[in-house]
Amino acid sequence: MTTPTGRARARLLALLAAIALVLAACGDDTETSDPTPDPGAGSSDDGNDDGDGSTDDADPPADLTTDDVLVALAASGLGDILVDGAGLSLYGFTNDVDGVPACYDACADAWPPILVDGALDDGALGAGLDAAVFSTVERTDGTNQLVAGTWPLYLFAGDGAPGDVNGQGSGDVWFLAAPDGSLIGRDAPTDDEPATDEPAFVDTATTDAGDVLVDENGLSLYGFTNDVDGVPTCFDACADAWPAVSVDGMALPEGLDAAIFSIVDRGDGTYQLAAGSWPLYRFAGDGAAGDINGQGVGGVWFLAAPDGSLIGRDAPAGDEAAAAPASDY
Repeated sequence: MTTPTGRARARLLALLAAIALVLAACGDDTETSDPTPDPGAGSSDDGNDDGDGSTDDADPPADLTTDDVLVALAASGLGDILVDGAGLSLYGFTNDVDGVPACYDACADAWPPILVDGALDDGALGAGLDAAVFSTVERTDGTNQLVAGTWPLYLFAGDGAPGDVNGQGSGDVWFLAAPDGSLIGRDAPTDDEPATDEPAFVDTATTDAGDVLVDENGLSLYGFTNDVDGVPTCFDACADAWPAVSVDGMALPEGLDAAIFSIVDRGDGTYQLAAGSWPLYRFAGDGAAGDINGQGVGGVWFLAAPDGSLIGRDAPAGDEAAAAPASDY
């Protein structure tokens, strides 16, 4: 028979046993839990999205700028043309016979060459261009110039923004370069027919310097004070920057006043129009009608006035000849 005291003791023992089991279970959980965090959990370099759409160990995006592009394709009112990495139009010079650059010194100031630093690689060419069209040629100063087809490429100082084509047709020797390496608007001579300049037709125009003589395209005409007694002295590199106003022969073009205009023999088989005692020239740095960028250059180049005098030139007194500067142009 179990007494009340015995039953109470049994209940107490059962309660103590239950408490011991609970404490044992808690102790097991604490001992088996690993307090060391998982090296991979929450790592900043696991390559997973951090929630902001980026990954910490992903490679940075490639530079997609066109800084390294040397020549590209662009549309113009004259068709597709070649441009530099900044979008400025590129030109060829018909005096660069057989791909040999002939534009230096003052000519290169007006028509800067496109230079290549090192080997020409595919990264230098814009989309849509054929690498087979392009090459380089060494200039006399040891630099390398980009060539399209057979034409060394140049910028024009008179172009100020992408889309400008102010150099097109300048002096009848500068033409826009096409993507296939040809020159736009150039009439190539046949094998047995040498290239000749079209006869010049001269008019007058009003500029900021006053009334001046201009050619049939409205480009300003200049005289060179080194042409003493009307004898032309601007040849080679000088003539690249200052193309002579050429005529077909010694006959004065129709419509010109013989009291002012005449023809002089340049001594190389070509003939040049003169006004007063001054053989006439264009300036390669003038890209549009009304430009007078050549006025006063070197203290020897001056705009030609309708009466055959030179605007802004201080004529020497009496028989004193004007001293010629060291530079020919």
